[in-house]
Amino acid sequence: MKKNKCIFLDRDGTINVYKCLLHESEDFELLPRVSEAIRLINKSDFMCIVVSNQPVVARNLCSLEDVWKINDNMKELLAGEGAYLDDVFICPHHPDSGYLGENKQYKIKCNCRKPDIGMIEKAAQKYNLDLSKSYIIGDTTIDIQTGKNCGMKTVLLKTGLAGSDKKYDVCSDYNAETLVQAVKIILEIDE
Repeated sequence: MKKNKCIFLDRDGTINVYKCLLHESEDFELLPRVSEAIRLINKSDFMCIVVSNQPVVARNLCSLEDVWKINDNMKELLAGEGAYLDDVFICPHHPDSGYLGENKQYKIKCNCRKPDIGMIEKAAQKYNLDLSKSYIIGDTTIDIQTGKNCGMKTVLLKTGLAGSDKKYDVCSDYNAETLVQAVKIILEIDE
């Protein structure tokens, strides 16, 4: 059986305007031309899947249901502009505990929090993905390290944090100013 290929996208700072610890649906705002970029993926041979760390749940800023409402809002905004996501995977966990007001249920070390590869592995199994022919696009070194950990090609965006998190000493395979430019780079390579 032929395996599928995917362009994985980070959410905050890649699809939407970066707002530190976004936890309210009304604060979600698509970046310019993101729908155009996702439409390009939709027309290609690639699937389009979001993989996003959402520590706002562990920090008790909102519930897991609230995060899914934000994701539903994202899907509606994209659909309104003719774009769609094949799936969304999130990690609600955070490994650092001992903070006032935290949600202890989610303050755990897990294998799904990027740069660990649990979300990617789950998607790969669910959709029969060939990760060696897949890509990840994001705005942090965490996203790039995730791609390296999975054997995928990586694209660092100049949107959102633009790699300024400096959590990992890692170089992306490609750099792009916008998501549209990143997708075009991938589609040209894949021709």
